[in-house]
Amino acid sequence: MIISSKARTKGDIVSIKLSNGEELIASWCEARSDVLIIDRPVSLSTGPNGAPALMPFFLTASPDATRDIELNRNLVVMIADTDKPLATQYTSAMSGIIQAPPSPGVIV
Repeated sequence: MIISSKARTKGDIVSIKLSNGEELIASWCEARSDVLIIDRPVSLSTGPNGAPALMPFFLTASPDATRDIELNRNLVVMIADTDKPLATQYTSAMSGIIQAPPSPGVIV
């Protein structure tokens, strides 16, 4: 199992690779000895015109049921920071707030 030793803060957007090959994106809550607590996990899919799209990881669960999910640490292969554009897309989708792109000439 490869899990980053990086200290995470509640609200960090992380990518998690599971032992069955699935990958999810979620908001970090906390790590306990046997479980990781994550919030509102989604998976990456292909949307219209081949663009990346975020889908609920639990397709049949109500949105409130995906808060503070306990994920068995034995099922986790890797954890990493989510790529910035996907993290921004995730944050916008979860909050309903669309973040404006940087102004031309602004270095991010």
